[in-house]
Amino acid sequence: MKGRKLSMLAVLITFAMASLSATIVFPIFAPLFLSETSSIFIRSFSLYTRTLLLGVFLASFPLAQFFFSPVIGDFSDHRGRKKAFLLTLAIETIGYFVSAWGVQTVHLSLLFLGRLLTGLAAGNVSVCLATLVDLSRSEKEKVRYFSFGSIIMGIAFVLGPFIGGKLSDASVSPLFSLAFPMWIGFVLTLFNFCIVWLLFHETMPNVSRYTFKIAKAIENVELAFRTNHIRDLYLIYFYYLFSWNMIYQFLPAVMVSKFASLPSMIGDASALMGLVWIVGSAAMLWLMHTSLPMKRFLILFLIIFSFLGFFVSVPETYHTFLWVTSGAVLFAGSMWPIFTSAISNAADQSVQGKIMGLSQSIQSLAMVLAPLIGGFLIELHTAIPFILSSTSALLAGLFLTRTKSLYFQM
Repeated sequence: MKGRKLSMLAVLITFAMASLSATIVFPIFAPLFLSETSSIFIRSFSLYTRTLLLGVFLASFPLAQFFFSPVIGDFSDHRGRKKAFLLTLAIETIGYFVSAWGVQTVHLSLLFLGRLLTGLAAGNVSVCLATLVDLSRSEKEKVRYFSFGSIIMGIAFVLGPFIGGKLSDASVSPLFSLAFPMWIGFVLTLFNFCIVWLLFHETMPNVSRYTFKIAKAIENVELAFRTNHIRDLYLIYFYYLFSWNMIYQFLPAVMVSKFASLPSMIGDASALMGLVWIVGSAAMLWLMHTSLPMKRFLILFLIIFSFLGFFVSVPETYHTFLWVTSGAVLFAGSMWPIFTSAISNAADQSVQGKIMGLSQSIQSLAMVLAPLIGGFLIELHTAIPFILSSTSALLAGLFLTRTKSLYFQM
């Protein structure tokens, strides 16, 4: 029992540190690439070129995550959760160091390399989810644990961008710079490695020898889409995540271009979004104790989310913009624990690492395509990425109407 509690504590800390490290650096990217005073580009680079490079840069993290999450999840199924945690955290620590050094020395290639390394290591989120399944003794407990994870993610959305926005803004203190949040990410990840090393007890009953194969990531993704009973779930999950990522990743771009926001303002707005996400995730903790049909609620939530997402770029005042965006985030946060639980329910207990890794690949694919497509479309018109986001959410709701309710039962 003591080992179980310590393992749960280590997993929740890992979830928190991973989310905090990722979000604390979020406010620096738009100013780093789009600000006219940024020294990382020569002045001959047009705003259009900078925007496209920002899209490619944002996509590099989930691209690495896409290929490696299933491999890391499968590795944890065979060699144990702890080894997978320690491996990814070691890589992530190196990644944040390289990223910080790249910003510090104004070296764009190092910044991209660090982003790829941290994206590769982000597969430890799938190990976190698989471990929560290992520790769950019922379906309701599993949804509750996933809701805890979503709430932790929301808290990171509050603290990370807010802290990162302040620590990257030289107007707050001359000691701060755009590189400072990256150094904080390095320290947090190193601390996380020590916590897992000291506290985590292996939750897999059997471990075996396992040959690490990068090609297995592609094989596993192909296998998922050949499996009829989870293919539809992954497709719905992709449309939902694509819609959410299109909104989330381009909010700073709208704030910079439309409201001339500084990093500190982006951090403040992101903190507000995190608070709203927490409220949405906490609502699931209440709904799971009722006999209400989760599938119908998800369809309704997707429709409302689609409507609000459509109008994100419309408001002419900053306060109206925050109200509309907060409404969209509220419903996005309420849906994530149920979708994750449904995917887990569709797979056997022995392959939870792989299945959670595949869900991370689906998430990563959405995170890759959203900034790439959005980076091109936002230059044509600010509203186009958000119209596409709205359409994607509606497609998720449409496909959900044809999916079995069994996977959404708790």
